[in-house]
Amino acid sequence: MARRRSTKTETRRKRRGRKSKAEESVERTTWFLLVLIFAILYIFPEENVPKWIIPVSGAFVLLGSGAYQFSRRWHVSPITWIAGTIMMVLAMVNLYVSPEQDFFGFALLIFAIVIGVGVITGET
Repeated sequence: MARRRSTKTETRRKRRGRKSKAEESVERTTWFLLVLIFAILYIFPEENVPKWIIPVSGAFVLLGSGAYQFSRRWHVSPITWIAGTIMMVLAMVNLYVSPEQDFFGFALLIFAIVIGVGVITGET
């Protein structure tokens, strides 16, 4: 007599390749925070905000999101790690090498790439 598979195994096979609601929520929150960074900077005058704030905040959002997802044993897209690392490097360059350099446009481009790749591939 053959053994019947457990419902847990069947559920795992059905859900393989699909994200949980919690994982989707974390990714959407990450996208929201990336957009919120620029919304806040749009509200406040540029003279009052240090130039390194954009790369640092972007790096914290991306790397923090990646670390949280990794700690929950969820898949983290390489684009999240790469973009977060690039933003951290830009922040270090802005703080220590070239304080007058403005990375606003470059940061916006990186954020757009992260969100675009996430929408196209279904992962962030």
